[in-house]
Amino acid sequence: MAANRTPSVPARSPERRKRRLVLTALFLVFAAVGLFLLSRAGSFLIVHAPQPSDVIVVLDGEWQQGVRLQGEGYAPKILLNAGVNWLVYGRSEYDLATEFLKTQPHAGMEVCPAAADDTLQEAANVRGCLAHLHPHSVLLVASDFDTRRALEIFRARMPQYRWSIAASSAPYHDADQYWKHRSWAKTVLSCWEQYLWWKLVDERRPNLALK
Repeated sequence: MAANRTPSVPARSPERRKRRLVLTALFLVFAAVGLFLLSRAGSFLIVHAPQPSDVIVVLDGEWQQGVRLQGEGYAPKILLNAGVNWLVYGRSEYDLATEFLKTQPHAGMEVCPAAADDTLQEAANVRGCLAHLHPHSVLLVASDFDTRRALEIFRARMPQYRWSIAASSAPYHDADQYWKHRSWAKTVLSCWEQYLWWKLVDERRPNLALK
């Protein structure tokens, strides 16, 4: 009677083992690169490089940073970009900013009315307000995670000026720890969506520069 024999398992070929090792290594490399990029997703969006300029343009209501920069000698004038479309208890941001300047006047500060729903149109509003100031250089102030997109848009829309930008809370704190805070993570995701839309769609529009 023949003895029972356990079927032998064919040995894996050296080529198959090598292929598996290569695929595993590639997966680990891509995973590491992906994690690194995600860890820098917050700080990539932030640009803080203010330069001495003729005027400071404050976006997103970040007037306190504009006043600090004015006090440090970056520019003698401040232009507050304030919206007129959205109302809070019957009053627009422009109304509130105008009233604020009447009660607590700051030298060299004025309000620019903005009827815009996006940064592209916002740049057109700012252009009209800058005209009578005749600046050669402009320092933007924007919320931290909007600074890279805002700087690129204003440079593309008004290349006749020399632009620089300051983040509202710079030196910003723990930008790469955004994933630890729910609100920060939502803000970074939203700003990345807007930045990608700018790079893939809006930046490719013809006649982007304002005349």
